Amino acid sequence: MYKRHRFIFILLGIGIGILLTNILHSLNPILEYREYTEEEIVAKATDLGMIFLKDNIDTTLSKEKAVIDEDTSKIEEKVEVEFVIENGDSLEKISKGLEEARIIDEAEKFLNFAKEKGVDKKLRVGRYRLVTGQDYDTILSILMKLK
Repeated sequence: MYKRHRFIFILLGIGIGILLTNILHSLNPILEYREYTEEEIVAKATDLGMIFLKDNIDTTLSKEKAVIDEDTSKIEEKVEVEFVIENGDSLEKISKGLEEARIIDEAEKFLNFAKEKGVDKKLRVGRYRLVTGQDYDTILSILMKLK
């Protein structure tokens, strides 16, 4: 019986302590709230290495240096192309888009290659920078964001 009453008094003491602590904290809070201007927020973000996405996206095509193909002795220009995969795009649509952007030569070959690798459901939505003339493994690893 004595232990039961003792437990009730302990709970009552803890409850009163919590209430007093909350009252004291609400009367004298330690936290200070400060309103930041947009310029201060941008300056702090820049100090932390953050960048604006719209400033970092380059939508122009850039030409890389000409590469000499040793087998055919032809000079071909490597062009960087921005390629977009949207939500719901199938592997067939992606391979046709890559062919239209002249990143790959034949959509059917790329389609079969991707199916053999089993990556048809692993391609991610997003914007990618691809260079014309890349091999299929490199293209797939970029589209799966492995690199």
